[in-house]
Amino acid sequence: MRHVSVLPVEKVELLTNSPDPGKAVGRRDRAMLLLGARTGLRPVDIIALRLQDIDWRQGQITLVQHKTDVVLTLPLLADVGEAIAGYLLHDRPAGAHDDHVFLRAKAPHVALVPSNGLYDVSARAFTRSGISSQPDQGRGFRVLRSSLATRMLEDGTALPVISGALGHRGISSAKHYLSADEERMRGCCLDFTGIEPRRAMP
Repeated sequence: MRHVSVLPVEKVELLTNSPDPGKAVGRRDRAMLLLGARTGLRPVDIIALRLQDIDWRQGQITLVQHKTDVVLTLPLLADVGEAIAGYLLHDRPAGAHDDHVFLRAKAPHVALVPSNGLYDVSARAFTRSGISSQPDQGRGFRVLRSSLATRMLEDGTALPVISGALGHRGISSAKHYLSADEERMRGCCLDFTGIEPRRAMP
């Protein structure tokens, strides 16, 4: 699997706060970036999110994942809920008949096209925030997903919990995040105690 950049918390915050708050499309993009950063949802699932998937009373999001067909329920965190609610109340095109949460800012007001996986949204955030990324390590939503998983590992969250939160089919899918956790990787290194190499015979 191709290595993806992992960002510290402060840079993730720069990314999520980079869209222009004075424009409707900026507030929409911020809501999507926050959703990706706080939940680790895949871009295709953010695009496919529908109004009925959000339970405001229970404070949770429930959806069927595009990649796995598995039902995933996630908490609706306060800042994510506020950003989505603000978009729905003030910026989502009035009178739109499409029940997707996030819609095109220009007519026709329908669901976003999943072909680029919201890459344009995240790439613009990287540019605006001035955060650099290696060409082969991505500027897409996968960076947010990988950063969240790595932060959970660093906080001591067990792999099965991370795997469940990110909607993996099994724990093996989450193991590659270990490579970004240098402290735990160093703990896996073996010394030569008890298996010292034999000296060459003279």
